[in-house]
Amino acid sequence: MSVVSSLARPWRSVSSLCPPLRRLHVSPAAPSINRLPAGRHTIPEARAQVEVSTEEWKYVERLFPPKAIPKPTAAPGEVMPSGWVAPSAKPGDHPYFVRRNPSHQLPVYLTHNAIISKYRTKISHVEGDIWVLLEELRAYLQQRRDPKVLNMRAHEPHQRIEIKGQYVMEVRDFLLAKGF
Repeated sequence: MSVVSSLARPWRSVSSLCPPLRRLHVSPAAPSINRLPAGRHTIPEARAQVEVSTEEWKYVERLFPPKAIPKPTAAPGEVMPSGWVAPSAKPGDHPYFVRRNPSHQLPVYLTHNAIISKYRTKISHVEGDIWVLLEELRAYLQQRRDPKVLNMRAHEPHQRIEIKGQYVMEVRDFLLAKGF
């Protein structure tokens, strides 16, 4: 049938011009599964009775990992042998507060975009007056590094400060000196 003859018959649908759909062949995943013997499992009479015991549960519980990271037992400002410093600042000591992350570490991160070779230092969990922290940090970094240009940005809704460049160690030293 040609296209011209199908146009002459407007009552014919477009689906009549398409080839019929092929039916997919469906076969069982394992054709020889029916030849396997039927599994019959029986429990021997000697083991028919099961005893439920909770006495040994305390030995099983100690194998589970802890559900939360335990709070540190160090005194405020104490330096541990690993180099970790316990926070000594409390909310209200400064107009801002930098809360530690769930692992009790300072929330200072370095991100690297390898395509354009760009580094950014990010400070998260900043509560309170983020602009005061930004200006104090700017003065501290200009004194320590003396950069020509120091690009910093405060993102108040996300409680984050971003700095262009690698300033992780300087920012950590600044936050530890403030007691965070």
